[in-house]
Amino acid sequence: MSLTPLLNTATQWVTGRTARFDLRNRWFGVGRTVLASAQLSVLLFTPLKALLVPVLGMGHYPRCDGVRAASAVCVGGGSVGDEVRRWVMVAILLLVVSGYRPRWTALPHAWVAYSVAVSISVPDGGESIGMIVSFLLVPIALADDRTWHWTRPETEQNPSFRIVAYVCFLALRAQIAYLYLDSAISKFGVADWANGTAEYYFLRDNMFGVGQPWSALALWVSKYAIIVVALTWGALLIEIAIGVCVLLKGPWRKAGMALDILLHGSIVLTMGLWSFAFVMIGSSVLCATPGRGRPREAVPRGTGTAGGTGTDALGDAETPDAAVDAPTAASGAVPAPAGT
Repeated sequence: MSLTPLLNTATQWVTGRTARFDLRNRWFGVGRTVLASAQLSVLLFTPLKALLVPVLGMGHYPRCDGVRAASAVCVGGGSVGDEVRRWVMVAILLLVVSGYRPRWTALPHAWVAYSVAVSISVPDGGESIGMIVSFLLVPIALADDRTWHWTRPETEQNPSFRIVAYVCFLALRAQIAYLYLDSAISKFGVADWANGTAEYYFLRDNMFGVGQPWSALALWVSKYAIIVVALTWGALLIEIAIGVCVLLKGPWRKAGMALDILLHGSIVLTMGLWSFAFVMIGSSVLCATPGRGRPREAVPRGTGTAGGTGTDALGDAETPDAAVDAPTAASGAVPAPAGT
């Protein structure tokens, strides 16, 4: 049996599916900036020496063995001072936050994210997630030829770039979905989460407990069992909802983003963990990014067209599925299923 027809069909499906796929929009810019801002906050407000403090039983930091030697904290050895390293990484992240030349800053951004994740001795979890997301953004950003990631594209994207970006976009959403679903489901195996009392203890934890100005209110409210159970199980349900939403169509992904902001915004107000929260919020914005649009010449900024194309809340093109996915009959391509 010849595989040629099957391969041709698969090729036509992929081509049709990605015919108008394009992540070069302001949603992508906002998500990338929020992610880099979270990483920047760690380095900007904390001396590198404090991030490398020795941890009992884990030896001295930074660890520069094996692949860790590529970290910005290790390159150059003792000839480069800690503060020089820190400010180099800060400068790179400031460029990423500004949105300048995504194609040029993609690899340096991933390098800094990697350096922080593998080198510091007191990570809060956000560093590893930020590293993974930054790596998945590299192929997408390398395909982004804009001067600023706040602007709309001036040119059509190369088909090969579109396919690679599409695959990485799916991988990003799958990663974030797994993260939330695994986090929620695994908590059901912990007694305090299963019986609904976890939030009571978290709010009173010596390290991560609620701080000012909300401590009095939160501690008073958490005296009532029904409220504690609602907060505890509500957090699990929100995590599950986010994990499901990021795998669905655009409107659902935006709903998942809203839930993500609600969840991590609440955590910031009560427990802190700012950098972790903004890594997760930035990741959810990236997952909610519309994957379809047209370059500036095809869709006048801020206007609709006779074909029904308009703009979303960030001013980026929102093209109906039928307009972007279904190739013409003359092309011989297989019509793509709706929605990503």
